Amino acid sequence: MNLHLVQYFILFFTALVLILNAEKPNIIFVLADDLGWAELGCYGNTFNETPNLDKLAKQGVRFTHAYAAAPVCSPYRAALLTGQHPARMGILDYLRPNSSNALPVSQLTLPKILKRNGYKTGMVGKWHLTGYKYQDAQFEVRPKDHGFDWNIGSEIKGVGNGANFWPYIFRTQPIRWLDIPNNRMGKEEYLTDRLNLEAVDFIERNKRKPFFLYLSHYAPHTILNGRPDLVSKYREKHKPGKPSRTNCYLCNDNGLSGENCEYWAQDHNPHLAAMLESIDNGIGLLSKKLDELGLSKNTIFIFSSDNGGETNVTSNAPLRGGKSQLYEGGIRVPLIVRWPDGNIPRAQTCAQPVVNHDFYPTLLEAAEIKPDPKQKLDGVSILANWRNPSSTVSRKSLHWHYPLDRPHFLGGISSGAIRDGDWKLIEYFDPKKFEKFELFNLKSDPSEKINLAGSKPGIVQKLYLDLQDWREKIGALIPSRPLLTQTRNLLFGEHFSEGQVSKNWFFQKEWQVEDGVLLRNQVGGKNKRVFYKKPNFQDSLIRFNFQFNGATDIRFVTGSNSSYKTVLHIQKDHFFYSNRSGQRRNMVSYKTWRMCL
Repeated sequence: MNLHLVQYFILFFTALVLILNAEKPNIIFVLADDLGWAELGCYGNTFNETPNLDKLAKQGVRFTHAYAAAPVCSPYRAALLTGQHPARMGILDYLRPNSSNALPVSQLTLPKILKRNGYKTGMVGKWHLTGYKYQDAQFEVRPKDHGFDWNIGSEIKGVGNGANFWPYIFRTQPIRWLDIPNNRMGKEEYLTDRLNLEAVDFIERNKRKPFFLYLSHYAPHTILNGRPDLVSKYREKHKPGKPSRTNCYLCNDNGLSGENCEYWAQDHNPHLAAMLESIDNGIGLLSKKLDELGLSKNTIFIFSSDNGGETNVTSNAPLRGGKSQLYEGGIRVPLIVRWPDGNIPRAQTCAQPVVNHDFYPTLLEAAEIKPDPKQKLDGVSILANWRNPSSTVSRKSLHWHYPLDRPHFLGGISSGAIRDGDWKLIEYFDPKKFEKFELFNLKSDPSEKINLAGSKPGIVQKLYLDLQDWREKIGALIPSRPLLTQTRNLLFGEHFSEGQVSKNWFFQKEWQVEDGVLLRNQVGGKNKRVFYKKPNFQDSLIRFNFQFNGATDIRFVTGSNSSYKTVLHIQKDHFFYSNRSGQRRNMVSYKTWRMCL
């Protein structure tokens, strides 16, 4: 009798768990790479063909003022998974292949908290939140380190080489740049098609559980390389525009040169259109699978892009600029959200400004999951806005922080920005730029053609003070000079992320790593020194960020075996250095130093 009771209660609680899980919405997030705001048919494009995305928009809400947290990919992806502004976590630009600045494993990412609450989590495709061991990065952090149960199709070396066909090997390089171990679609297997297939299979395997699927496409990132049959279709539809480059390895390999290098056509680009159609086909396959399994009504389906389109291969008109820039063309992105069965309306357009770190709190609220107070969130839930697109978002302003050591090869300049209502201010950090501020009214001038900074000094001052206050609050740093000149020559970088600190550092209990900072704590002791052991470089530029926090003298020293050869003394109003013999040299005030720069 007792055994039957035990079996009964086991069955009862199992059924209860299944019922509770069934009520949680499935989540599919499809992210395109470098897809501009104006590329989809439902956003007015007449050359590209996106019938499945257009249908998705008719079944849900299409956003016209959705923003990326940064104008390049890695910061967007970090913000998406953490709910934090990129400036808070220190991932401010795309991560180079040898970067040590991987997404900290201490972050309670969206897949981690969803998994904790009964979700199966899967990721397909581009990660780009780590450096790669293959290219000498100190740390390599993978999707499974951040809560994904299953992952395939992510890169193991630098991205963007155009090797989009099986076996995914870039010309003469010795390895595949992806972790795809086998061929499933024949000798002409195309990367976007393969990622779509893996995503559909994930849904099939997890149809009886709430799931979170993150399908992160590499398309249409340059170097563009579409499926030949689709490229031919668009080439015949309209002659490719003038190319921004007249020479590249794909052009050379395919016998193209000069004005015929269609891979870099700046308008009517057949490769971009073909790659976008492959993404769109995947939207159709995912929607069909949801319908077949009866999951459509209980699935939140989101489509967006990580930043604006690259102006070498497209135009984001009527928006100004593109990828790497803080003009609207670089940060405004397409966004479509569908959640049927009365959860959000059909065929609606929302003009409220939203940003991608809003997804974290919004999806948690949709799944009735309380955020963990240990995870600081900069995003706000916009679920009420999804349900009523005309409602306002409970946030005063949006901010961007994009400090660069040198102008980006795509045209980006070190800068920050704030949008408050219809007003947008861009502040340039580069002292060589003639204008420090640009001010635009996005309602009357969505193309940002008229700089009102000179005629509206009061608005500039107000927005600038708000931007400064935000930077101070969030801990956003502007690079000090001298600036790095070639990040590809980076020999060592330390970002003091919890769980990812180089073994070459030596510091005792008086120091601790906290929120990306090596912090002198309150533990008693006289040892205030921090050592980097066995450095292996010469004639290098060394840069570090510091705060005094009560100290009066910070010293940067070189030497070995307890013998210091050079000591740089940094004090609050000046600095100087002394050599091995104790001679003191070159006392320079910070004011004089800044004037020299």
